Amino acid sequence: MAASCDLVDVDPPELQFPFELDKQISCPLRITNKTERTVAFKVKTTSPKKYCVRPNNGVVRPRSASVVVVTMQAQIVAPPDLQCKDKFLVQSVVVDDGLSAKDITSQMFLRDENNMVEEVKLKVSYVMPPEPAMEIAEESDIPKRILVPIQRILDNGRSGSELSSGNVSLRSAEMGTELGSPLGRFVRNEDMLKTASPVVETRVHAGPDEQYLELSALVAKLTEEKKSALEQNRKLREELELARRQASQHQGGFSLAFVLVIGLLSIILGCLVKK
Repeated sequence: MAASCDLVDVDPPELQFPFELDKQISCPLRITNKTERTVAFKVKTTSPKKYCVRPNNGVVRPRSASVVVVTMQAQIVAPPDLQCKDKFLVQSVVVDDGLSAKDITSQMFLRDENNMVEEVKLKVSYVMPPEPAMEIAEESDIPKRILVPIQRILDNGRSGSELSSGNVSLRSAEMGTELGSPLGRFVRNEDMLKTASPVVETRVHAGPDEQYLELSALVAKLTEEKKSALEQNRKLREELELARRQASQHQGGFSLAFVLVIGLLSIILGCLVKK
């Protein structure tokens, strides 16, 4: 319900600001002229340094309204228990029909016998800001969150064969953490799919969308390729280690034979010199 006097209605009757530190907060104020005369208004506050009022005065034509925006400057300290003692005052007075906002003076709002000035007082209150809505992921959203990045690649013109061939798929599957890689995002979520409930698995493979079924098959194929590539890398490392050991043994045998030959030649030369 709006606060009112004989000339105007002021809505809301109380200015409420969702209080947050270090943030400017605005609150609209609607002033409605209830009469058939032109009304001038002026908005005052007990804390002019704390609030910015635009416009702080104006003219409202008969049966029309004007909107004022009250902005609270950013606060660095929260008041105890969010209590506020600030107040606003809306003054209104009947003026000539041809008057404009730039013609308004402070003398128009001085009370005397010939000048009837009406006032509406407004309180200020602080309220807690609304809490952001929490994102709750449903089980049915899990497959989409994993498969959508691959769908984007397909939409950009890449075929499924491009994903499953060459170094692109194998490297992305093996690294799994490549920045900006949609397949890498899938690999990081692979464990989540393994531990998901049977309901989730059913929805992945038995959804109504055939495209998601195709993508699921593609993901399975990429997973197998990853396992195969890792197994081949393991075998190559074992063969390389074996080759290094054999080379080290050959190198050691050559050095021992060389020492023996040198020793034998030294004995023969010693005998010849003594003779």
